[in-house]
Amino acid sequence: MKLRTRNFTAIMLILCMTVFFCLPAYIYPYRLMADTQDDLDAVNKELEELKNKQSELDSQFSDLNNKVTSSGEKIASLEEQINSKQSDIDSVNADISDMEIEISHQYDTMKLRIRYMYENDSNTILATLLSAQSLSDLLTKTEYVRQISDYDHKKMQELNDLIVTLRDTKEQLQSELDELVALKDDAAKEAATLSSLLEQCQTQIDTNSQSISDAEALALEYEQKIQQEMLERQRREMEALNSQNSSDNASHIDQNVLDEVLKNHSEQDVAMLAAIIECEAGNQSYEGKCAVGSVVVNRVADPRFANSISGVIYAPYQFSPVASGRFAIVLARGANAECTKAAVDVLNGYININALYFHVYNSAVDKGGTIIGDHVFY
Repeated sequence: MKLRTRNFTAIMLILCMTVFFCLPAYIYPYRLMADTQDDLDAVNKELEELKNKQSELDSQFSDLNNKVTSSGEKIASLEEQINSKQSDIDSVNADISDMEIEISHQYDTMKLRIRYMYENDSNTILATLLSAQSLSDLLTKTEYVRQISDYDHKKMQELNDLIVTLRDTKEQLQSELDELVALKDDAAKEAATLSSLLEQCQTQIDTNSQSISDAEALALEYEQKIQQEMLERQRREMEALNSQNSSDNASHIDQNVLDEVLKNHSEQDVAMLAAIIECEAGNQSYEGKCAVGSVVVNRVADPRFANSISGVIYAPYQFSPVASGRFAIVLARGANAECTKAAVDVLNGYININALYFHVYNSAVDKGGTIIGDHVFY
């Protein structure tokens, strides 16, 4: 029983290996392209995520940069206020110094006057009073002496009151200055924090940008690989077509289908055809653009391909811009005017070449076909 089981297993393995190695050769290009397309789709998905992250980082950077700018303006404003406040304090200090000098001067003058009146010439006041001619004159002279004394006291009091006011003002200004300095210190700390966050954000942007560049390079590598694989498949199909006679090729065109497409095409058909023309021949001559459009329409009329413009364009592994996603981008924004005109002319009957395939011409390997610009059509 065990021997029979081992024999059965061995036979199944041999059959599987035989089937694998006997698969038709044309299946391999499709399998390879499918694997590469999966890789490209994965990279494009990662690229989309990286670009979304980059957009968020750019927004975050812009917000932080605005905050840093506002913080700098706040610090500058506070510095201006501090300088102005310090200037006010310096001015008050100068006034206090002047008042102190004035008080000292007034005090010295008063002492000198008192000394003169009471010490050096003590009879002066008495003589002044005794010289009065009448009681009224005596009162007047007495009032005069009192006024001199009152003036001295009043002047000293005014000066003292003024210097007290100035010192109170200085104290208030110093308090306001200290508050401004504290606000500036807080603003400086906030600015330092924001600058650090901004630097971190810039580092993240740079890292993410490098990741985007790496992903784009890898996506381009996969796109080029898909294009090469498609090109190799097209060349094999071209060789198969060249082995058929011209009448055979003509029999494949369904004129009724072609007439139907040319007669009843929609705006969406025009948009899709214009988009694939721009992707494949945007840098080519007008004839080259129309030739690409003609290939698409010729395929629609050929029963070996899909019977609609969308079916032909979206057929697997036929147009590399569809696989790479560039076609979807152009279709979404709309093709340029010249490519749109070429699409309209082709769908109105201007089929300028009887071909089903085209690719970038390579003189080293491409034999036959019709060369228009950078492309060979067959």
